[in-house]
Amino acid sequence: MMRRTTWAGFRSILCPIDFSDHSRLALQYAFVVALRGKALLRVMYVNDPLLVAAAAAALKDRAFTKQSAHELQEFIEATVPSRPRPAVRVTSQVSVGDPCDHILKAAASRATDLIVLGTHGVTGAGRVFIGSTTLGVLQRTSVPVLAVSHAGEIPPAAVAASWPAGPILAAIDLNGGAAVEVQSAARIAERFGSSLVVAHVVSEIASPAWLSADLSAHDRIRLAQAQRRMEALAAVARRHVSTDVRVTCGNVADEIAAISAAERAELVLTVLLDRRHWFGAKRGSISYHVLSHAVTPVLACPPQWQPR
Repeated sequence: MMRRTTWAGFRSILCPIDFSDHSRLALQYAFVVALRGKALLRVMYVNDPLLVAAAAAALKDRAFTKQSAHELQEFIEATVPSRPRPAVRVTSQVSVGDPCDHILKAAASRATDLIVLGTHGVTGAGRVFIGSTTLGVLQRTSVPVLAVSHAGEIPPAAVAASWPAGPILAAIDLNGGAAVEVQSAARIAERFGSSLVVAHVVSEIASPAWLSADLSAHDRIRLAQAQRRMEALAAVARRHVSTDVRVTCGNVADEIAAISAAERAELVLTVLLDRRHWFGAKRGSISYHVLSHAVTPVLACPPQWQPR
């Protein structure tokens, strides 16, 4: 049974940035989430040790990290609205080392309950590095990660304080933890004042042409079974928030993207499952494909995580 207590929201948020427009957008989302829960927002930048060493050698400047801290503070001042800022405590930190390691250590050291990341910090070949950092955080995180991206290179507009005003889409895998996933999605939607769409995609089975007719009938049975299970889960969520159900068949990443667009979802929820399910340990996994192609922010939660 779902808890009747109201979840207070995220209370300690970590937002790593790299001074790009993508990370500026991520910081705007982090601030909006922090504002809702009057949370602590920590903004961090991790210097590449090779860059620090090169700067020290070329410029004879051993205050490179100090300068980075100054630029980080300027970045925050230019990005976060000043008027509602007193409702949120914003702090900053600069470190040197591997970005993934430092992000996770910072999250663990201060009881962080949400990490907010821009998924594509730079263009071109640099995206491989930023992508590997994001994937590394997703593989090892013990707290939810809000991954933010945008499709174009035009600097994004400010994020509305009412975000997410539209529906929240929760991608449900129908594994053993499906009830917890729907419960958590309902509590998140309730906290944000949004409606909820729970969706499940029945994966297609590759087959030779001579077997396609039999598999088509089999897929219809699987769809009907999934629909019944999803309706049962949604019935519990509807006690607390308006909930719709979508069940379809096809490529999981493509179908989730299509449902998100059709429903005009402003947030997509997924679960960080192991390689046997949606979130594999390799870059080519289905859920990382959803994330890397998303134009809507994706909140990826560890298995069995629940709002508390």
